[in-house]
Amino acid sequence: MTTTPPPRRRRAVVAASLATVIAATAAGCGSGSDGSAGGGDKPFIALSNGFIGNGWRQTMIAKFEEAANQAQKDGLIGKYKVVNAPGENSATEQVAQIKSLLVQKPDALLIDPASPTALKPVIEQACNQGVKVVVFDSAIDAPCAHVLLNSFKDWATAAAEPLIDGIGGTGTVIVSRGVVGSQPEAEMYQTTKDILAKHPGVEVAATVNGMCDGAKAQKAVLGVLSSVPKVDGVIGCGDGYGVAQAFSTAGKPVPAVTFETNGRALNYWKENKIDNGSVAVMSDPGQSVAALWEAIDLLDGKDIPKELTFPIMLVEQKDRDTWAAVLKPDEYAAWPWTQELFRKQVEASKNGSEPVTPPIPSAAN
Repeated sequence: MTTTPPPRRRRAVVAASLATVIAATAAGCGSGSDGSAGGGDKPFIALSNGFIGNGWRQTMIAKFEEAANQAQKDGLIGKYKVVNAPGENSATEQVAQIKSLLVQKPDALLIDPASPTALKPVIEQACNQGVKVVVFDSAIDAPCAHVLLNSFKDWATAAAEPLIDGIGGTGTVIVSRGVVGSQPEAEMYQTTKDILAKHPGVEVAATVNGMCDGAKAQKAVLGVLSSVPKVDGVIGCGDGYGVAQAFSTAGKPVPAVTFETNGRALNYWKENKIDNGSVAVMSDPGQSVAALWEAIDLLDGKDIPKELTFPIMLVEQKDRDTWAAVLKPDEYAAWPWTQELFRKQVEASKNGSEPVTPPIPSAAN
């Protein structure tokens, strides 16, 4: 396998904002965004995103673009590009997308993958071309890639256990699954089933596919409420605001839910004084920024473990109001990974010490 990066070329490209990305995706088209060339031998970083259809992914891209733009101004990179696959998490579309990116000869390729297995051949192709590959938000069957992810077991555990405790370990629940077909969702769903197996007093009345998206979860849950007379909780993956709307629409009291970590959900949770075992937990959309720092350090020849596990984004009731004050309605809570904090987390991973938890951003930031 070739490990020397390919020659870097200056390319002038047209900048496109995240709003354009989302608009194009909504129209059913593939879309991308570019950071204009910074010149010289500075690296070109490309990001391939397999799915753009929820607010978490949109926040993830926005955080990456913000950090990449600053890294470009600071002279750490010369150029960056983001391409979002259209559709519902299609691995076939993402493979074609990555092949198109490789023709443009990036020095590093960041991937939020649509499948843990289907992308293996194209990732190996990238590695064989000397591209540093960093996969984030999912494990991957591609030994040549570096992987940065959250603990999905921790995520599913934080979503289920407080809720089950909140309903007293007995009652009826609905399970709202995430992006079915992805590696994180498979691990989370298995964890949820394992936890439920330890609580025989909790009955699963229905399982729906909420895609970790409030609007989709609202529709899915509303579709089964007429056949479920009583629901004590809905175990989800960060779709509780939509779930709450479904219950309100059906004229039923809002049960314990797993809220999104965005501003709208946190303020709803706060304003309605919900205290029934509900929690807000998702993976960290800021991991795209951590992946950027990882790619830069890999290109600099730094020693980084092949797999890194970063903290999940857990918003407990004690921190809810602090986060709610700094987030826009559709913005998801994201740990503000700086290059320094990323490197501290790498050292923590190497030493087996406690993970680094960045500070909650303040309104002044």
